[in-house]
Order: sequence, then C-alpha cells, then structure tokens
Amino acid sequence: MQRFLVIAALCWSAFATASDPKVLVVHSYHQGFFWTDSIQRGIEQQLGDRALDMRVLYLDSKRNQSEQFFAQLKSLYLTKLRKERFDAILVSDNNALELMQRLASIIKDTPVIFNGINNYHPSLHRSLNATGVMEDVDLEANLALIERLHPNYTQVLIVSDHSVTGEVLRYQIDNFVLKFPQYRDKIVQVVPDSIIDLKQQVAKLSSDKVVLFWTYYRDKQGMVGSERDWVGVNKVSNAPLFMVHDIGLGHGAVGGVIQSGYRHGIESAEMLEFVLDNPDQPLPAVKKSDSEIKLDYQAVARWGLGAEQEVSAVFFNKPMKLSERFAKEIRLFGSLFVVMSVVILLMGYYLQRMRRSESAARESQAILESIFDQSMQYMGILDANGVLKSGNDHLQSLLYHQGLRLDRPLWFHPNWSEKAQALLEEYFHAPHHQVSTFEAEIWSKEHGALVLEVSLKPFSQQVGNHKQYLFEARDITSRKLMEDKLYQRESTLRNYYEQQPVMMVTLDSNNRIQEVNRFAQLLLGYKPMDMLGHRLREFYFDDKVLFPRQVLLQPNQQVHGVWRREVEYRHANGHRVWVRENIRPLSESEQLLIVGEDITETKLLSEKLEYQARYDLLTGTYNRNHFELELKTALCEVDSHRRVHAMLYLDLDQLKVLNDTVGHDAGDAAIQFCASMLEGVLPYNSILARMGGDEFAVLLKDCDEYGAINIAKLIISTLSEHLFIWEDTRLFISCSIGIRIIDHTADTPQMVHAQADSACHAAKEQGRNRYNLFSLDNEELQRRQMEMQSVNLVHEALSNQRLELFAQPIKSLQKHETQMYFEILVRIRNGYGDYVSPALFIPASERYNIAHWIDKQVITQTLEWFEQRPEVVEQLGRCSINLSGQSMGNQEFIDFLLERLESSTLPCEKICLEITETAAMSNLDQAIELFTKLKALGCMIALDDFGSGLSSFGYLKKLPVDIVKIDGLFVQDINVNEMDRVMVRSINDLAKQLGKVTVAEFVENDQVMQHLIDLGVDYGQGYGIGHPKPLSELVEQLTVV
Repeated sequence: MQRFLVIAALCWSAFATASDPKVLVVHSYHQGFFWTDSIQRGIEQQLGDRALDMRVLYLDSKRNQSEQFFAQLKSLYLTKLRKERFDAILVSDNNALELMQRLASIIKDTPVIFNGINNYHPSLHRSLNATGVMEDVDLEANLALIERLHPNYTQVLIVSDHSVTGEVLRYQIDNFVLKFPQYRDKIVQVVPDSIIDLKQQVAKLSSDKVVLFWTYYRDKQGMVGSERDWVGVNKVSNAPLFMVHDIGLGHGAVGGVIQSGYRHGIESAEMLEFVLDNPDQPLPAVKKSDSEIKLDYQAVARWGLGAEQEVSAVFFNKPMKLSERFAKEIRLFGSLFVVMSVVILLMGYYLQRMRRSESAARESQAILESIFDQSMQYMGILDANGVLKSGNDHLQSLLYHQGLRLDRPLWFHPNWSEKAQALLEEYFHAPHHQVSTFEAEIWSKEHGALVLEVSLKPFSQQVGNHKQYLFEARDITSRKLMEDKLYQRESTLRNYYEQQPVMMVTLDSNNRIQEVNRFAQLLLGYKPMDMLGHRLREFYFDDKVLFPRQVLLQPNQQVHGVWRREVEYRHANGHRVWVRENIRPLSESEQLLIVGEDITETKLLSEKLEYQARYDLLTGTYNRNHFELELKTALCEVDSHRRVHAMLYLDLDQLKVLNDTVGHDAGDAAIQFCASMLEGVLPYNSILARMGGDEFAVLLKDCDEYGAINIAKLIISTLSEHLFIWEDTRLFISCSIGIRIIDHTADTPQMVHAQADSACHAAKEQGRNRYNLFSLDNEELQRRQMEMQSVNLVHEALSNQRLELFAQPIKSLQKHETQMYFEILVRIRNGYGDYVSPALFIPASERYNIAHWIDKQVITQTLEWFEQRPEVVEQLGRCSINLSGQSMGNQEFIDFLLERLESSTLPCEKICLEITETAAMSNLDQAIELFTKLKALGCMIALDDFGSGLSSFGYLKKLPVDIVKIDGLFVQDINVNEMDRVMVRSINDLAKQLGKVTVAEFVENDQVMQHLIDLGVDYGQGYGIGHPKPLSELVEQLTVV
C-alpha cells in the first residue's frame, strides 16, 4: 500500500506544465491486467500523435478493494487536484468513476469521460459533468449463441469472482432469470474460491454442459489470476468454455458475444476528442459499446460445435492454407518469374527487330535499285567532272543512243540547247555545289524537242575522296505546252471579260475593286483609275446597302452558287442607275466576281406598274384593288369588337348625261373635280378610291354611325356648293351615297362592298343627292342583298353547269289530250343545298343583265335532253320555254336561238316560246320581228302574263302569237271575285275571236278549274293541276298516266 502511494506521488511530481490540453487518464485496475491494457491501447490508437499532455494512472483496485484504500486514494487525489487543473478526465471501469464521484467537489465542471462501466446507472456520476461508454454484457445474446452452436446443451455454468464487480454481476443474472424464467433450470451460478477450485469443477463437467466465464480475476483471498491460469482451466475442462471478454481467446476458450476493452478505449477516446474540440458544446450522450461475436476456430472444432451459420463471427486460430502460409515466398518467386519472362521476351523482341531491320534494308536496297532502273524520269550519277557514271534506262536511251561518249562531261552532248549546256557546265565549275533546278531543252530523235526540268544535287556522303552528284530530269514538255495554251486562254478570257455587254467587276478579299470592264465604266461614267482600289460600296446610291460579301451570309438567296440582288448605283453625273448584281465567289482566289445587268428602264417600268396597281391614273386616288386590301385589313381590325370603321359608296348622279352631251373629256374632268373635292373634306386617315366609272369608295377609320353620316352630309353639301365649269358648261354635280358600318356584323369584304352598294342604289331610287345607311333590319336593302347573293349563285351555277330543269304540267280543260303538255322551269340551289326561289333570282338576273345567259343555258339543256330521248318526243304535245325581255333585245342570243332550233332534232312544232306581255309591249317592233322568225321555223309563240298591262288588247292583234296565257292575278280568285271572272271572260273571248289558244295560270283548286271550263278556257296551269317537278320525274309521271 505504502509503495503504491509513493509511486503515485512520484508520478504526480513528474507532471509537466505545457500549453497542450491536459488530460488525466485513471484506470481502475493495475497495469498488466488484460482489460486495462486493452483499453489503454485503444485510447492511444485513437489519439495517435495528437498534441496532448496526457497523464495515465492505475488504481490497482482489483487487488485492493477495502474502504480504507479508497479513502487514501481520495485524500491523495484531493490534494493533487487542488494544485493542478485538467481540461478533461478519462476513467475506466466502475472504481475509477466512483473515485471521481467522491472528488466531485474539487473536479467541478471538468468533463469526465468513462468506459467499461458495469451495471450502468446515471446515479454513478450524478455529481459529475460526465459521459462515456458503458459495458453492457449481453447475456441473452450469449445464451442465444450457445443455443445455436451447442443446441443439445443442458446447463450453462456462469462463473464470477469474489470482487465487487462479481457481486453486481450475480445480481444482474438473478434479475435476468426473473425476466426470462425459461432459463431458470439451465443457468447455474458458480463462484469458485480459487483457480484450483475452478479447475476441479470444470474437470468434472460433461460435454452437455457449457461454462460461460463472465469474470473471475480475483479469488476469495484477493489473488489476481493470470493468462497461465486460463490456459490450465481450458486444458482440464470437459465442457466448452464461452467468454464475455476477449481474455481467454487463443487459450482454448470457444469465444462468445464479447466486449472488447480495445473498442472501449477507441470509443471513449473519440468522445474525448469531441469534448476537447468543442468545449462550448454539451457533452455527447452516454452510449453502449458494440459487441461482436468472436470464436476460436480450433476450440469450435475441438468441441464439434456448429459454427457454419455464424457468417458475422470473427474466427481466430483458423488454420492457414498453403498459399496463405507461404504467400511471401510465392509472391517473391512469381516476381522473379515475371522479371525473367520479360527479359527473355525483350531479348527475343530485339533479336526479331534486328532480323527485320536487316531484311528491310535488303528490301529497301532492292526497291531503290528497282526505282532507279524503272523510274519514268531520267536519272543518273555524275562524278565531280560531270561525267556520267551510272544511269537508268531512260537516261541511257536519251543520251547514249544519240552518240554521247562515256568519258566526256554531260554538257558535251550535241543535242543540248546552248542555254542548257551553259547551265550544266556552270554548275560543275562552281566552287560550291548546292541543289540546283533549271529547265533545259534537248533534241530527241524519237520525240523531237523536249523540255526537261533538271535537278542536280550532291550526295551527302562521299565515296572515298570522290564527290558524286545525282542527276534527275523530268519531261515537262506537255506542261509547257499547256502553260502556253493557258496563257493564250487567259488572254482570250481577258479580252472576253473586257468586251462583255454587261458590267463585270472583280473584288479582292478586302472588297476593293481589282478589275472592272469597259461596260461598267461606261454604265457608271467613271474612268478605270477612279474605280480600281476603291470599295464598290462607294458607288452605291444608298450607303446602308450591304457589302457584297455580306450578301453571301444572307439565307435563301443563293441559286447554283450565285447570289442575286438589285442595287441602285450613283452615276458620275449624279443620276441613279439600277443594276441587278449576280455575285459569285471565286473560291480558288478568294475573290468575288460581280456581273451586273442594267435594269434601270425595267425598274422604272416596274415602279410605274406598281403605281398603277395601287392608284387610279385619272384621279390619282387609290384604285379598286388597293381599296379591297384596305377593306380586308379593316375587317380584321374589328374582329376584337374594339374598333369600328365605316365604308361609303358614292355614285355620281347623271354623269352619263354629261358624257353624252358634252363629251367624255368633260366627264373625266368632272370625275377629277369630284375626287379633288372629296380629298379636301375627308379625314386624314381615310382611304379614298375610285372603283370605276363614276363610282368612288371611302374607308373611314375608327368612325361610328354618327361620324359616317356627318361626313356623307358634308360630301353632298360640298359637291352641291361648288360649280363645275367645263368650257361653256356649268353645273352642280350631286352624288348618292351608301353607308355600311364595319363592325362585328360584317363578315367578308365582298359582303361589306355589296351592302354599301345596295344602300347606294337605294339612295338613288329615293331621289338621288342623298345618303342611305345600310341596316340589317331594312327590308328593301335586305331584298337587294338577297338579289345580289342570288346573282352570285346564278354566276356560279352557270360556270359549273348546275342549272336544274324543272317542269309544270299544262292540262287541257275542254278535251281529253293523250300527249304531254308542260312548261320548262329553272331552279338553282344555294350553298346549303336548298332551292332558291325563282321570284328572287329571275328579277335579280334581269336587273344585272345576265338573264340572257340563263335563257341560253335553259335552251341548250332542254334541247339536249329531248334529243337524247326520242321516245319522249313522240309523246310530247307541246313544251313551253320562257324567254326574258333582255334576251329578246340581245342580237347575239337571237342568233344563237335561231341556229340552235334549226340544228335540233326536236321538231319546232312541239316548242312554244313564252314572252311576257310587258317585255313584248316595251319592244313591240323587236317582238314582232322575232316572233315572225320563230314562227317561220314552226315554233309556237305564247304571250305570258296577259292582262297585266292596260293597253294589252290594242296590241294583241298586231303580235303574231298563238297562245295567250291569262295572268294568274285574275285567275286565282275567279270563284269568289266577279270582277276577275269578267276579266277572264273578256280576255278569253277576245283571244278566241283572234284565233288564239288560251291558257289560264294559277289554277289552284277544282272550283277555279270548273269556272275556267265553263268560260271555255282551253288549258289550265297551276298547283291545282300539278306542282313543278324535275323534268325527268314529271315526264316519267305523265308517261305512266
């Protein structure tokens, strides 16, 4: 005891002060005890070379566990710790932690890190600022391991010693049995008095027993065991011995789920480093040290335990394979083998290379000799005097066959030209010889004059003391001839370039003029010196035009490697010249060739045509085409409902009278006068266009109904207030205006135009010199609109042969007829496939002068239909076809009608042509002439709608007609209206007296039909007799009847 205290005091006196952190390490047990030494190794391994002032002390509490001993330790440490402070204290096992707990008043907040603590509870360091690693022997895991390795065991003898730790462990085992009662009969606690007692007890065990050594380091007398004791225990034991610490491994123990002191040391040292590096941070939490399964391979094999499934176990004393035992020798031998193999391979490789080099040298020599002999060039070797020593076949045939002596210099050959002889002689007489190349002429008997490219060069290595030279000559006769031709061609091209009737300019890489031909000089009016060296851009009229090389970078302008554009140049006298440039890059010289064509006249004509495409030549205002584009744009602008525009359609009143009375020059002047008046009163953003003749159109941007009406009034008043004067003629010009507001109700430009035109016509009909606003609610305008739409349908039907032939039956009222009588009608369909009423498109066709086209189509289709059906012609009594009044006044149509009737196979006697009474009365002379011609062909003539005019009766006897069709206005109410009955009787009686046949229209029912029969009317036509049907369908129906 006293010796220990002296040693401790000496250790304390050896403490040195330093600037490094001070750490006190206190172990519970003596140095040399396996557990303590393992912990210390782990601490030193983790800390490594870290700069620490670390003091390590051992309490030797394994041997001395009396209270007196602990009191002396407390007194000693209390005295010393008052003199020196530590940055941290690291303790191992319970006794050292207990000492620190007793010294808590002096340690205060100094961090304490512990390890190897059994039966851990926070109360063990309740007064300390402590953390660390607790020793948690997992009894359940050890028992499970025993069951896996030795499933047939009957009892487990758990060995503990007489120390304080042993008492704590036995308490833990009792608690474990209470928690797991299935182990009550299998666990037996053994506390031997000595090592000898322990050996005796294990020697008596059978192999179905298992010994679990927990702790037995101190016997009942206080003696501490050694490794030798554990070797003896393992030797005498008749049962496998398991451990919870690694002291017995390697001495015959099987192993177990083991707590490692080394691992405790590393983990507690890690905590120490954290505490030193982070002094302001809270201490880390207490942790359990990890356990691992460690097994002795030899012991497992000795007891025949099944450890094959323990893949996570660490095995010790496992016998080494031969390759592992002699691994160092094998590696050494292998290295030597590899080195020797490499040496042998290298030697073989270099020997092979030497053989290949020798073979290659021989082949090269042979190839060189072959090349020398077979070369198509003239080759030879000359000495220092110019005498030929060796030459190939070509040189021999050139020189020797022409009389050259072998002992004379080469230039003595008589067929060399004088210049060639001089050059050869000069080379060999020169003091220094370098490579020389020149052209020489020689005469050959076989080939005539040859031009050779001769090369002379000395050999770099002399043969003895004699210099030698290599003579090479290549026949370049063809090349020289080609060069002469190229020169001539270039001269020709230069002349061609100069004489071209187009501008030709060549630019260098800096866009400067390098060449320019005469035409370019004349076109631009500059002399060559004024252009050469200047940039072409200097001659452009616009400085912002791209350089020619910049044009090459523009996409989609290149066609077959040529870029084209039109550029305006400045002539020397200042006027403009338009040139169409064709730019081609010359890749071989990095130049640009520009070929320019004078298009000044074409450009002026194009500008004139472009002007004419947009403007009216008479007035200078926009024309119809441009106005349509503007109108289309305006419609797009109102799609969003945010803008409203207006269109005015103007028609000058009575301008035709001025043209007819004064002349067209006056009419043109009047139109110009009105255009200037309109331009003066219209807003700045309006569009004025002449639509043709005496019609103008105005597009008012951002103008509502009120504004449009005001402008229309202003136009009317302005024209009315300004007198137009032409020579002796003076008059005020008026106009009619149609207004269409362009808003979301407007669909297409054609619709807007048509509706404005309809409103203008309505203004004319209302008395002229006024405006009319188009409204969707105006019935008259709607009618006109529908008429115009139907006219479009008529045009489309005529263009596409889509007029459909209908027919309505005509019935004899006075006698039974077996043949067919009907009137041909025409129908057209709209875009929806519905039929358009004839009452709509027939008047519209007459209004817009296209009725004769309909008549022509109807005549053609009707005659072709009957011509293709001769069987129907035999049953036909009479087919009536209507003609409009316009057709009767159209000489072209009359000629067509007469010719078509004459050429038709349909008998004219079966054709009846109907013309309205009004049309016949308005053109009486023409009607009489036409009727006479038609009757001469055999056709019958019917006077349609008779009775609608008051003068009908007086003219009836003058007209050569066969049939009188009584107007349906008098017929439809004949059964209820006596006046109508009187009119029908009068017309029928008059017609009969004149020998005419009568047909009553609008026969709607049987009552009307009976009255007509009573009155003696010959034929009836109407819905009461039959509705109009397609011609084929009606003919089929009448045929069946």
